[in-house]
Amino acid sequence: MNTRIVMAGVIGLALASGALAADPKLPASVVLATHAAGSGFHADGSAIAKIVSERLKMTMVVRPHPGPPAWLPAMNNGEIEFGVLTGADAAMTFKGVGGYRKATPAVRLVMVGAPLYLSYWAAADSGIKTVADLKGKRIPTGWRGIPIVHFSSTANLATAGLTLNDVVQVPVAELNEGVRAFLEGRTDVMWHSAGSPAVQEANARVRGGIRLVAMGTSPEGMKRLAEIYPGTYKTTLKKGSSVGVLDDVAVASNDIYIVAPTSLSEDLVAAFLKTVWDANEELRSVTPRMRLWTRERMVSPEASIPFHQGAIKFFREKGKWPAAMDKLQAELGKR
Repeated sequence: MNTRIVMAGVIGLALASGALAADPKLPASVVLATHAAGSGFHADGSAIAKIVSERLKMTMVVRPHPGPPAWLPAMNNGEIEFGVLTGADAAMTFKGVGGYRKATPAVRLVMVGAPLYLSYWAAADSGIKTVADLKGKRIPTGWRGIPIVHFSSTANLATAGLTLNDVVQVPVAELNEGVRAFLEGRTDVMWHSAGSPAVQEANARVRGGIRLVAMGTSPEGMKRLAEIYPGTYKTTLKKGSSVGVLDDVAVASNDIYIVAPTSLSEDLVAAFLKTVWDANEELRSVTPRMRLWTRERMVSPEASIPFHQGAIKFFREKGKWPAAMDKLQAELGKR
């Protein structure tokens, strides 16, 4: 008899009889909040949730939202266990600045994921190759449902010395609406992250494909980028490294964070991190964007909010929490 069939039967009987009861230290399920379905954040979160649900006796449920402002207040109150967002979002919500009117001081960093490459995208044959080419063009703006995009996208314009007064503004609420506006021909560009499902879909649906619009790289442009969108840095993506990268291009980068509330137990945070740590190779093979979700990047001296105590304990045990991080942790807690 096939051994796999026998084992499947044994596991099935055990489940039916309750022999494989849930670990009493873990809840039956937890929520992982993400951006809307179709976004890179939702894809990242879905990959993580699948691995956690398969390896722990706990189900991680992905709950998509228009953007972090829709779920961060609930997390601050301890009503949502985990979430995916950018380091810039985390910094602004922690302090209650930018698009966040009320601070969320109970949100903590669990781990740092891959760098996020943010850019405008245009039809490959549109003639739009750099941000400077966007002057007078129709641009998605507003971003009421995900205000961090207002800062990241206007910072991108600023690298070429442009402001919203230099473009034709087309109001959209969130990322998916911005993609629809582009695909329906209402805007000349869309705003999204490299490697996201939305970029792949647009590349397939636009005749001739799409291209990443390179940002400006002058010293003045880099200064404006940092002022408008703190924590961002320039990266050069190589031609062919991702869908729509048709040349070696300069792009704005920001790190992806997994966050949790201070009220979440240290044991649960540690169990989550151990699962992601142990399954790192599997996780990194899910999508091209997740290749850089490495163990080495999980702790960063560039962190913009304090780490969760459960994360500190886990990384210390792994020998991945250098002494300098204690100083940073103390400094971040005072902000």
